[in-house]
Amino acid sequence: MPEPILVVGAYGYRNTGDEAILAGLLNTLAGRRVTVLSRAPAETSALHGVPAIGLPGAVAALRRHRSVLIGGGGLFGRDMGRIGRLLPLFGLLASGLGRTLVVDGVGIDPGISGISQRLLRRVLSRAQRVTVRDLASVRLLRDWGIACQVADDLSARMPPAPARAGRDLLRAAGVDPKRPAIGLCLTAVNESLTPSVVAAVLDLVERAPDTQFCLVPMSQHPYLASHNDLVLARALQASCPRLKVVEGMVHPSRVLSLFGALDAVVAMRYHAFLFAQRAGTPLVPIAYAPKNIAWLEERGIRPVRPVGRALARALARALAAPPPALSAAS
Repeated sequence: MPEPILVVGAYGYRNTGDEAILAGLLNTLAGRRVTVLSRAPAETSALHGVPAIGLPGAVAALRRHRSVLIGGGGLFGRDMGRIGRLLPLFGLLASGLGRTLVVDGVGIDPGISGISQRLLRRVLSRAQRVTVRDLASVRLLRDWGIACQVADDLSARMPPAPARAGRDLLRAAGVDPKRPAIGLCLTAVNESLTPSVVAAVLDLVERAPDTQFCLVPMSQHPYLASHNDLVLARALQASCPRLKVVEGMVHPSRVLSLFGALDAVVAMRYHAFLFAQRAGTPLVPIAYAPKNIAWLEERGIRPVRPVGRALARALARALAAPPPALSAAS
């Protein structure tokens, strides 16, 4: 890609998975002239040490950049809202202005339809390169006549922080490092599922009075409460005060390190699945979206129903099983 490069994605929304994607991209682009388009440019610059600009400056930035890299995650999905609708338009504008366009590491929602699908098909057909992170997206794009390759999620290019960084996060949350600890990575994005998840987790915790449970919010969205996992975490802690909560927004490499310090994790978030796999930490998965289901199906893993008894049995099996093999990206 000719420099300078404008990196575009769901950055600055305080989502650990998206920030891990950005960290992986920046690791790949080390030494290149890069600017990141972010909802919160000051936060992005502070977290990643890279120049960043705000969304209002996006169109003007095309004059100063020769390439546009749309990077990673479920950008083109129903959960993305306005950013998912505007990204194809921005990509088409960049292509129309003669900029080199690359789309890397995305997942394509099979439920996208209507004008959103038509715009997406046009922008992907104009990209110099398209890589996707799952086989379901490969099949969908090939049905659309768009050439693509499958690659690991871009977060796999981000190395973990030292092990002590994860232990320090758990210790700051009040977790005793000498006792087993189970992570809980939950979300209320699928509101129809939330009551069942809350009841199941509280039941699970009650069934294990001697076990430490720590809520790890993977997203702290600044203005959508259903996408802010810290809201759900604090509500659960209010119902069960012995639950611990990891507070604050830290670099995603430290969160990846935290997963390595857990004995197991009960997770809903997509990148919590990935982090558990990379860290070799037993996973009890609850699927809340098509991207989760696709990831689990490709690995022959069955999701667990959000019922207390089912979670307790799955957690017992996970703890008793041999440690999973670390992925090549670990």
